[in-house]
Amino acid sequence: MRIGQRLKQHFRMESENERKKRVAREKKEIEVNNSYFKNISQVKEQLPISSIPTEVLKTLIWRESKNYFKKQGREFQVDSFNKDFLHLISLYFSNNPRFENEYGGELRKGLFVYGTCGTGKSSIFDVIQIISKKYKLPYLWFKNISVHNVITNYNTEGEYVVEKYTKGRVHFDDLGAEKLANSWGIKEQLMIRIFEMRYNDFKNNGIKTFITSNLTVEDIEIKYGDRIYSRFFEMFNFIELNGGDRRF
Repeated sequence: MRIGQRLKQHFRMESENERKKRVAREKKEIEVNNSYFKNISQVKEQLPISSIPTEVLKTLIWRESKNYFKKQGREFQVDSFNKDFLHLISLYFSNNPRFENEYGGELRKGLFVYGTCGTGKSSIFDVIQIISKKYKLPYLWFKNISVHNVITNYNTEGEYVVEKYTKGRVHFDDLGAEKLANSWGIKEQLMIRIFEMRYNDFKNNGIKTFITSNLTVEDIEIKYGDRIYSRFFEMFNFIELNGGDRRF
């Protein structure tokens, strides 16, 4: 729904024709959603779900994003900056081949989402995780961790942290803002070691990694070196999220 249409609805300025079209569209979306989840619940012995219809996922992202931001005292908005981004995210997490056709990406790879502060990069992964738990869609699940916490936990807990975050699907938030890790007086860029190990797991087992960062693609080479820079192109679809700081 375009912003203009939402405003019309909010201030009750819709024409009767616009209102009927909106109600019909919303009714159809509800029917699709209800039918999909009803079919899921009726299957007694079901293999793990590996996809969800894109339009159903878009509806869930819209619904859960509104709830997510409402709890923060903010309003979820779709505008010219994030509209295409949310469309790509919906295609990707619904395993829709259109992600590869429209964007030129690869569904087998993870996501590297970058942009300036406050554009909503981290929030979309929080919302996807909420959807995974709330609607019992385990194929969407991933660990969610700030790189700040990875380093802090490593400094206090040691190699256990490396083992924990080199296995399974993980979303690393705010990459590039972390400090050097320090264990027994030895300092290192711990994320380099973690990404080297995750790269091997990606090649051998197809395990995906998700990253959100204020760093550009070029910044990755400067901060982490040629080796990681090269591996990232093999591991990730790069998606930029533009726009101003939505926290204000």
